[in-house]
Amino acid sequence: MFFVTLKLAFKRYSHDRLFALCSIFSLVAFLAPLLTLMGIKDGIIGTLTDRLIQNPRNLELTPRGVGKFPDAFFRELKTHPATGFIIPETRTLSATLSLLKPDYPALRVDLLATGPLDPLVMAATPPPDTLNLADNQIFLALPAAKRLDLKPGDTITGQVSRLQTGFEETKRLELTVIGLLPEEVANGYYLFCSLPLLKKLEDYRSGFEVKDLGWAGKVKPVAPILYPRFRLYAKNLDGVEELKAYLAKKGLDMLSRAEEIALVRRLDHAFTVVFLALLAVVGGGAFASVASGAVDQVVKIRRSLAVLSLLGLSRAQLMAFTVFQSIFTGFLAVITAEALFLGLSRILNFYFGDNFGLGERVCFLTPEKLALAGGATLIFMLIASSAAMISLLDLEPSEGMRDV
Repeated sequence: MFFVTLKLAFKRYSHDRLFALCSIFSLVAFLAPLLTLMGIKDGIIGTLTDRLIQNPRNLELTPRGVGKFPDAFFRELKTHPATGFIIPETRTLSATLSLLKPDYPALRVDLLATGPLDPLVMAATPPPDTLNLADNQIFLALPAAKRLDLKPGDTITGQVSRLQTGFEETKRLELTVIGLLPEEVANGYYLFCSLPLLKKLEDYRSGFEVKDLGWAGKVKPVAPILYPRFRLYAKNLDGVEELKAYLAKKGLDMLSRAEEIALVRRLDHAFTVVFLALLAVVGGGAFASVASGAVDQVVKIRRSLAVLSLLGLSRAQLMAFTVFQSIFTGFLAVITAEALFLGLSRILNFYFGDNFGLGERVCFLTPEKLALAGGATLIFMLIASSAAMISLLDLEPSEGMRDV
C-alpha cells in the first residue's frame, strides 16, 4: 500500500513544480557552500598533511647536543607506541668513508646506520625488499650516486683510513649499491649501511682489530657500548609531539618540526570551527525553511489527505506522503548541490593548480564523504518534515466531507 502513497506523492510533487523547484534550490543554497568549504578544508589541509607525512624528515626528532646512550635506552624507546624507527649513531662527528671508482675523483661520504623500517631508506629506488643488510650492501643518496655515476646493482670500493704510530693506514672493501635515496630525504653525500658494518669501520678507525674483515689492530676491551647520538622517527605526525614530551621528561631536549605540524593542526581546527559555525547558522535557517514549507504544503492539501483517508489510506500512509515529498526534495537537492560542487572544485583546482604539485588539490571530497553528505541531508529532511507529520495526527476523515 505504501507504493500507492509513493505514486500519489510523486504526482502531487510533479504537479506543484514551482514550489518543488523553490524548495530544491533553497536547500542547494544551503548545501553547496557547505560542501565547498568542506572540500577546501579537506583539499588544503589534506595536501599540507600529505606533504608532512610524505617527507620522513618531518617525523624526525634529533637530540640537541650529545650524550651517552646505552643499549637499554634504545630497547626501551623501541617499545614506545609512538616510535616508528630508532637507531644509534656511533660518533659525535660524522663517520665517513671514501668511495673509489676508476676515472673518478674519490668521494668522501657520511655514514649512517640503517635497519628495518627506516623511513629514509623506505623511500629508496628501487624500494628495499628487506633492510636486514649484509655488510657489503649499501644505500646511496642520489647526489653521491650521480657524482660517481652509480646505479642499483653496481659495485663500488670503499676505503677507510686511520693514523697508526704516525703513519696512515688504509683498508678497502667492496660494496654493492642496492638502492638510491631521493634528494628530498637525503640531500647530500650520504651512505647508509648496516649498524654492524658501521661499528666495524669505527673500530678500525679507533685502532682496534676487525676479525671479520681480517684487519689487524689492538684487541678491543670488553665494555658496555655508549652511543653519543641517535636517529629517531615517530610513527605519525601526532607521535612527534608525544615523543618529544616523553624524552623531555628524561631530560633530553629534542629538535623536531613540531611547530610546522602544530600550524597545520591549527589550520585544521580553524577550518573546522568555521564549518561548524556556518553549519549551525545556515542549518538552523534551512531547517526552519524546510519545516515551514512542509507544514504549509500539508495545510494546502489537508482536505485532499482527509479524502484519501476516507478512501482507505491509513494515518501512517498519510504521514509517509509528506515524508516522500521531503525525500524527493532532499534527493534532487543533493544531486544538484554535489554537481555544482564538482564543477566548482574543478575550477578552483585548475585556477590554483600552479601552486600545487602533481596529484594535489585545493578542493576535494572523497566519494565516501559525498555519499555521507547526501545521507545526512536526507536524514535532515526527514527530521525537518516531522513537523508536517505531527500536524496530521489530528486529521479526521470527516474533514474531507465538509463543504460538500
